[in-house]
Order: sequence, then C-alpha cells, then structure tokens
Amino acid sequence: NKTWNGSFSETVDYYFPGEMAGLIWEKTARCIDVQNAGVMGVNGIYTLSGTVDGVSAYRKIGIWNEQEVEFSIFRCLLSDETKGWYISIVPKDMEPGQDTDTDFYRGPVSLEHNDFPPEGTWITAKEHGIDPPPMIIWKTDILPKSGEEFGDENEER
Repeated sequence: NKTWNGSFSETVDYYFPGEMAGLIWEKTARCIDVQNAGVMGVNGIYTLSGTVDGVSAYRKIGIWNEQEVEFSIFRCLLSDETKGWYISIVPKDMEPGQDTDTDFYRGPVSLEHNDFPPEGTWITAKEHGIDPPPMIIWKTDILPKSGEEFGDENEER
C-alpha cells in the first residue's frame, strides 16, 4: 500500500502491523476464520481491530451464555516472561491479557510467524474452554456472507 507524503516526487510505503522493515509477508492476515471450536460462539470471522503487544489483534461479536459479547484474539506477555495467543472475552475498558479475561483457548507463539496466531496448535483453557480446540485460517481479505456487500475499499482507515 502506498500513502502520499505531501510530495509529488515520491510516495511512502505503509506497512500493516506484523510486517517487517519493508518486507510484505506472504500472509497479511486482515481477518481470521476460527473453525471447529467446542465453544460455538468462538467460531466465525474475526477482523483486524488494532494491536496488542505490538502485533495485530482481532475481534468479532458473538453469543456466549445467551448474551452478545466481543470475542478477541490477541498475543500477550505472560507472567513467566513468555508470550502466548489467546481467544478470550476481554471486559469492556480493560486491557487484554489480565486475570479478568474469560479465556477459552490459548496457543503458542510460533518462531516462524510470531506476529500471527497459530493455525492448528491451540489448546483448551481449563475454566471456560470446551474441546475440541479450534483451527484457524488466515485470510487476506474479508469475504461477505451471502446477501452482504463489500464496504467501500477506498474508505480511510
């Protein structure tokens, strides 16, 4: 992606979180499809929602315990100084990665793609998770559900 820097003589490269120093990764996950999780509300399409721990975070609205909630996928620093990925409900106005989160699944940080959630190595969190743990698929764009249309691609973000 190119952004205009105010000069007609050059443009400036813009990179999304998780991309490294001028190198665009082959997988720029703009959204994530979570599938086959035992907690049914966790399944579905999560969209890019900002950053946590310096990398992309994702969210979706779903139903859990008969209430509408916001599910989040994020990476955080753990108390033992390692990092991990979580699929959780983060309480409103709280930072992700706290004891107040409702954790469903957790995944390891991959050495190869540590800026992206793992695709198939999730484990079920003890308190709220239900087996089986999910599989996730990185997607580079959001596919509309039948009957829906894409938003304006040129809209400012």
